[in-house]
Amino acid sequence: MEELEARYSLPAGEGDGAILGLAAGDTAGGAWELGYSAVTEQATVLSYQLIEHLQVSSDGVAEAIRELDGAGDEEPVYRSESPHFRRWLDRAAAGSNVPEGEPSIDPAPRAVPFGVAFREEPERLIEQVIESESVFHNHAPSILGGVVVASAVAASCFAQAGRDLIAGVSETAEMASRALSQRSALSGVEELEAAVADVAALVDLVGVTTGSDAMAALGVEGVGRPWDQIRAGLLVSAPVGDRDHVPLEQAARIGGSPLGAAVGGIVGARVGIRAWPWAFANDTWFAEIGRRLARGPQEVADLPIPYAVEQHLISGERRGFH
Repeated sequence: MEELEARYSLPAGEGDGAILGLAAGDTAGGAWELGYSAVTEQATVLSYQLIEHLQVSSDGVAEAIRELDGAGDEEPVYRSESPHFRRWLDRAAAGSNVPEGEPSIDPAPRAVPFGVAFREEPERLIEQVIESESVFHNHAPSILGGVVVASAVAASCFAQAGRDLIAGVSETAEMASRALSQRSALSGVEELEAAVADVAALVDLVGVTTGSDAMAALGVEGVGRPWDQIRAGLLVSAPVGDRDHVPLEQAARIGGSPLGAAVGGIVGARVGIRAWPWAFANDTWFAEIGRRLARGPQEVADLPIPYAVEQHLISGERRGFH
């Protein structure tokens, strides 16, 4: 029966549901009890950069991300930041943009928009994820985790699933490993070869649908490392199921909002713009961001300013897409 497993489903919008799915997965993870958190906020800021410029730069990423932390003497609007991200923001505010050297899952959801924007350009996908994530992280396997999720999103834009999705991600991971190995300043470079092998080994494990089964299949006890969570997230997102929200819920159970958001981006890219079973603010905004990442126009002037959206959400003055 395994030979009859669907490797593709029908394309649905070529990735335009990725950002909406990311926000849904973030919400499911519960980092912020009233909806989506800083995980989605960062992805939104990067999406604007990609829509407008079709690329990112390290300086542009740092400036745009810091704006929502009140860099312009405004009220900070990030919600439920991860410890790694909060430390980076504090250092940046003090004038030192030193990246984190510890393993982190943060690059995984932050890389989702790159998977949509560069779904047909694997080399640029790798280059741009590394450029962006090197602002925040100095740990090579963590940056590789971002590339892995972005490449899974890219494959899902074309409705790729199952073993074929994992095989494609494995090829991209190998290319990214070679690029990261050239960066002598990064830590953990010696772990990249094993990490690439870890991704390739997932092909034989495809079929599990729960987070606990995925972790067990990986031989991991407890919450595991960030890299373990990313691999488990790939496993639960790979099969095409009858209930699209289940992978998000399962990812959130084992990896909270960051993994829920990453898996939400992968599944959302595959299933397109759709209603998710739980409510969260600004869903039409996220849908439009996804549409523009996938199809254009290359314009953000007519979209709400991310800082203003988040400030209104916190203050309660206005809600929704304005």
